[in-house]
Amino acid sequence: MPSEGSARGEATSSGWVTRVTRPFLFVFVALIMVTSTTASAAESSGLIDDATLEARYAGTPSQFLMVDGVRLHVRDEGRGPALMLLNGHLGSLHMWEPWIPELTRHFRVIRLDYPPYGLSGPDPSGVYSTERAVQLVGKLADQLGLKRFHIGGTSNGAMVALFFAIEHPERVDRLVVSTLPAGRPPARQPSAAMRAAAQQLRAQAPYQPREFWQAFLDDITANDGVVTPELVTRYHDLNNREGAKAWVDAYIQTQYRVWDTLDVPQYYGRLTRPVLLQWGADGVVLPEAIGGQVAALLKGAPVTLRQYRGAGHLPMIEQPTATVRDAIEFLKAR
Repeated sequence: MPSEGSARGEATSSGWVTRVTRPFLFVFVALIMVTSTTASAAESSGLIDDATLEARYAGTPSQFLMVDGVRLHVRDEGRGPALMLLNGHLGSLHMWEPWIPELTRHFRVIRLDYPPYGLSGPDPSGVYSTERAVQLVGKLADQLGLKRFHIGGTSNGAMVALFFAIEHPERVDRLVVSTLPAGRPPARQPSAAMRAAAQQLRAQAPYQPREFWQAFLDDITANDGVVTPELVTRYHDLNNREGAKAWVDAYIQTQYRVWDTLDVPQYYGRLTRPVLLQWGADGVVLPEAIGGQVAALLKGAPVTLRQYRGAGHLPMIEQPTATVRDAIEFLKAR
């Protein structure tokens, strides 16, 4: 498993999938980490307790399982071959909801919030990282009696799925991942709305106002129609969980260290399991060209790359019909 001590990557023609040697504007996470000298005055303002959040977001079929000392929020639905799905950065297991009606006709679908996200945790180990998430996935699979299964994820969750498949190929059948990172996202200028949201964050930290989440979702998606009031509310509520910001900040810092030390071409090249790589072709966080670069890194595995117009960083939400159709077809292929 890669760690802070892994060898540093060598430069490639794109320079994007390697160790960072110049500052990057990591917009969609850096703005989350702003702090304020007046934060102590807002320490409890607007933050939401677990009981309230669970009443809102942990209805049937949610369950909470203790796994390696961590209380994990899990949903286990459907029948058939098992498929485990992992949410992306700042998301939750709810982001797969558009896929669930179709997926559960063919598969047993296990979704979880992995710490630091959603309703899971805190982790008593104090460790929030991709490596720790991989451990929890394995232990949850053991607890559910899964010897071999499909695995999928998006964004940071795609990394967890990939790393699990690399470290435990004997347990993985096929992978379905979307907007899989292979380094820090490329530099770009934040939108005016995001810049304005940063000012609000500084004034109200650790509370993250609804205006920020509206700007965040507008920024990372290409299909404006999916950014509904309900979606904004869910991101706002779950990311304003008491304690969540500190856990997310710890995860981000750990992930920075992974990108600054990991030999990405060597490690990603170790994947051997078949993988469907889904990409939002109109996204700005990880643009279309990066999908091809990431696919090329997975040189040890059979790779199918699908690009989706009208989708950005959340293809399963922005283009659910096409993405779930392709996922089912891929997972059922032999």
